[in-house]
Amino acid sequence: MYKGSVTEEAREVLRAIELIQLGARMPVLEKELTLSRNRLIRLYRELKSASPPKGMLPFSADWYFTWLPNIHASLFYNIFLFLKDEAKCSRLDALTRAYRLYIEHCECAETERVLSFTRAWTLLRFFEGGLLALTRCTVCSGRFVRHARDAMKPATCCICQPPSRAGVTRAMLASRELAQGTQEASDAADAGTAADKSKSTSKRKAASPLSEISDAMRDTIAEVKRAVDPNRSARNGTIGGPASASSGKVPGNPFLPASVPA
Repeated sequence: MYKGSVTEEAREVLRAIELIQLGARMPVLEKELTLSRNRLIRLYRELKSASPPKGMLPFSADWYFTWLPNIHASLFYNIFLFLKDEAKCSRLDALTRAYRLYIEHCECAETERVLSFTRAWTLLRFFEGGLLALTRCTVCSGRFVRHARDAMKPATCCICQPPSRAGVTRAMLASRELAQGTQEASDAADAGTAADKSKSTSKRKAASPLSEISDAMRDTIAEVKRAVDPNRSARNGTIGGPASASSGKVPGNPFLPASVPA
C-alpha cells in the first residue's frame, strides 16, 4: 500500500493516467511510478476497458538503425533533450511532452507514427545505458541516433543519404495495389456501359417503326401507290373517273406532264 502524502499520490495517479493514454505498458508504469501493480492494473482497465497486454518489451537496439525508425527516433530524442536541458523539465515530464510533440508533428506532416511510446521509453533507456549516442551529420550537421561505438566516426544521416528503397513500405505498396485495382474496375465498368449504350442505340436504329415517319411522307407514299396501281385507281374512281372508263381510253398519269404520253 502506498504510504506517501495524499498530494503526491494524486500526482502519481495523474502521471499514470497520462502514461496509459499515451500507450505505456505495465513494465513502463511499474518502472516510472511508485503505485502498486494492482492499482496500475485497475487504472489501466478503467481507461482502456481491457486488461493490460502481456509480453516482453523491445530489447534490441538494431531497430533504431534502419532508415525510417532512425529518423523518427532522432526527431523524438532531440525534442526530449531540448525540453530537458533548455526547458528544465523533469525526465518523466520531458518524456511525455516530447512524445506529444512528436505525435503532433506526425499529424501535421500527415505521416505514419513509427515510434510508439514503449519504443520511445526504450530509446531513453538505451541512451542512459550508454548503448546509443548522437552523431552529427557531415552534410546537414543534424544530430541523429547511432551506435555508441561508431559515434566518433563521420557519417551521413538517413535524410541526406536515404537508401534505394526509401519510402517503399508495405502500407504504401498495399495502397498502390488497391488504387490500381480500383482504377481497373472503374475502366471496365466504363467500357461495359459504353458497350451497352452502343448496343441499345443500334437496336433502336434497326427497329425504327414506320409510325415515326411524318404524316406528309405517309400521304406521299399513298399517292405514289395509287398512281402505280391503275386497277386500284380505277376501282376507287380517283383517276380518270367514270367517263374515261366508258370511252375505253387509258387514264393518264397525273405525275407526268400533259405533253408526255403515259
